[in-house]
Amino acid sequence: MLESGLNLNRSLIIISRETKNRVEKEIYSGLLKNIESGLSLAEALKEEKVFTDLFTAVVQAGEESGTLVEVLASLEIYYGSKEDLKKEIKKASFYPLTVITTVFLAAAFIFKFILPVFIDLFAEFSGELPLITRIFLKLSLIFNNYFFLIIIFIILLITLLSLIFKSNKRNDLKSRFLLKVPWFSVIYQDLILAQIATYLSLLLKSGLKLISALELLKNIISDHQYQNFIKKTALNISKGASLTECFDDSKYIPNLFYYLIMTGEETARMETMLERAGDYYSKKLKNEIAKMLQYLEPFLITLTAIFVALLAAAVMMPMFQIYLII
Repeated sequence: MLESGLNLNRSLIIISRETKNRVEKEIYSGLLKNIESGLSLAEALKEEKVFTDLFTAVVQAGEESGTLVEVLASLEIYYGSKEDLKKEIKKASFYPLTVITTVFLAAAFIFKFILPVFIDLFAEFSGELPLITRIFLKLSLIFNNYFFLIIIFIILLITLLSLIFKSNKRNDLKSRFLLKVPWFSVIYQDLILAQIATYLSLLLKSGLKLISALELLKNIISDHQYQNFIKKTALNISKGASLTECFDDSKYIPNLFYYLIMTGEETARMETMLERAGDYYSKKLKNEIAKMLQYLEPFLITLTAIFVALLAAAVMMPMFQIYLII
């Protein structure tokens, strides 16, 4: 709308009338009211307290540099790509979570209601039960005798893990763990690198200086290790170092990312090369998620088949022996 020549106030009025969401209408009305009272768009965004630091900082820099229209277009592309990535992650996690949950519930049902029926039957069996049968019966007894304790333990474990990952006091521990888990660490690092490249490109495009952009980026990136790395980078740049020098031979920055940054500095096209780096790592991330799902699906199917086969063997073997005795 701004590109077509409409002013900001008129654009907000049209958007407010078009949206059907009541909360969004209130936000647009609040923005319009604050802008009409004399605030800038960035100041009005801060007043609403629902917009991210990245969004408000980029808009503010765009207003100050006179590139608000271009900045908003870049933000639109960024949030569109971010939403697509979220959908990819949800799609990738839906199947394994569904299978794992189904297998767990099925196992709980079998241990709770099915196997206890066979305990009395097998108790009359004069011979020695097969090892696999004894293991399953023992698991069933443990599950039934300590059912509520097991449920409480699972709930407490999930709550504890959730608190640990949400706690700011464990940021360094969480970061070290996520960056060292086999296979997952590659996906996690590519996610962080995609964020760094995309965020930094947006901030520099909006007109922010490199040090200011890095200071803001430090508070946006979620990983503690990379936060410290970016903080150290901003400090070194303030002392006269270049971004390439800070990224050179760093365990946090892969060679490809480094060479793209170096090319950007040498050709004075830093924002463009950062944007390309962000696109590259976003696409790489999607491919890695698809590849993980490709291997995970047959693994989970095999695991489920093994569980069903063992359970069938545990029940059928002693029944077959009873049949032979009879």
